[in-house]
Amino acid sequence: MKNILDRYLDRVLVYANKSKSESESIRKELRDHLLQKVDDLVQTGISREEAMLEALSRHGSPRVVGYGLRGAFPWIDIRSHGTARGVIAIGPKAVGIFAFGGVAVGVVACGTLAVGVFSAGFLAVGLIWAWAFLGMGGIATAFIAIGVVAAGMAAIGLVAGGATALGVWVPNGDPASGLFSHYTAQNVPSYLRSLEPVLNDCTFFGRHAITIFLPAYFLVIFALGYLKYREGKRVSSADDWLIDG
Repeated sequence: MKNILDRYLDRVLVYANKSKSESESIRKELRDHLLQKVDDLVQTGISREEAMLEALSRHGSPRVVGYGLRGAFPWIDIRSHGTARGVIAIGPKAVGIFAFGGVAVGVVACGTLAVGVFSAGFLAVGLIWAWAFLGMGGIATAFIAIGVVAAGMAAIGLVAGGATALGVWVPNGDPASGLFSHYTAQNVPSYLRSLEPVLNDCTFFGRHAITIFLPAYFLVIFALGYLKYREGKRVSSADDWLIDG
């Protein structure tokens, strides 16, 4: 039967998710460090068993220590707890170039709350583009859209279009139909009129969201959920002898 130190190190290495050679090196280094801590505590007059528990408690939970060993920004970081950070980050919270999570922040972000250059989710904020139930960004396509160019059931923007739209320029604006425009077709500036093709593309995108984009979105969410499930199952396979922080 493994002693408590080996069980602790097993748990740490499960979270660290390193290669076999890296794991062996990390195990040796941590073991030497912790045994030195135990020896130091024994010198204070407590038993070796008490010293071992105290040393492990001070060192930190396996989850925190293990995740800390993954590196600052790996290529792929998948976590079932906490915040994933990597080029591709997947977790309850995710920060990365490509970020997928309940809360996601990245260049490309997808999540319940997504913030990025390009973002998609229930609530999405995108510097260039956002697609969501509530979307805000440079170009926003959403049920409720707010942006420079906004298209949705309800849209507010510099240029806006939808069932209800409010904007500086709303093509075919008619207050009676829920389309409120500051400018009319006769006096709209050319730079605003030049954004109409973008608005038309957004409107097309929005109209086809249910048949094309929503299934793709939920397929991505399902795939990400499966990856998080696999990670959670892999982590839970370790001996859960210590309460994780």
